[in-house]
Amino acid sequence: MKIVIILVVLLALVGGGLFGVASFAPDLLPPQVQTLMGIEVAESTEPEEPVKPENTTLIDVDPLTIPLFEGGDVTSFLVMDILLEVEFGEKQNYVNQQMPRIIDTILTYVHALASLDIEPGISDRQFLKERLLAKLDETIGKGYIVNILFQNLFERPLG
Repeated sequence: MKIVIILVVLLALVGGGLFGVASFAPDLLPPQVQTLMGIEVAESTEPEEPVKPENTTLIDVDPLTIPLFEGGDVTSFLVMDILLEVEFGEKQNYVNQQMPRIIDTILTYVHALASLDIEPGISDRQFLKERLLAKLDETIGKGYIVNILFQNLFERPLG
C-alpha cells in the first residue's frame, strides 16, 4: 500500500513539474514534447558569427594594476596591459570619450571576479576576455568594442 502511495505522489510531482515547465518555460522542453503539447516550435537556427568590421584600430588602455586580496590583506597585484580593438571612425571617438567608464568597469569587474574566487576566474585569459567584453557591452553599448587584446597580464607578488 505504501508503494502505491509513493508512486502516486511521484507521478503527481512529475506531472506538476511538466505542467509548470510547459506553462512558464516551454522553450526548455524538447521540440518533440512541444509538438505533442500543441506548442508551435520555432525553427532552430545556428547562432551567426558576428561580422567583424574590416577597418579596425587599436586603442591602448593605460596599464592597470589591481590589488588582489586574501583574508582582508593585499597578497599580490594583477597587472593588465590591454588594447581595445574598435571600428575606425565614430566608434573609435566614442570609445575614447568613454575611456574613464571603460577603465572603471574593467577595474571593478576584475577586482570583484578575483575577490569572489569564481572559477576559472582571472587565471583563464579567454574567460576573462569574454566576461570583460560582455561587461563593456553593458557599460558603453553593444558593438563598440570588437575585441580585447591582452599585451600583458600577470600577477605580481607584494613587495
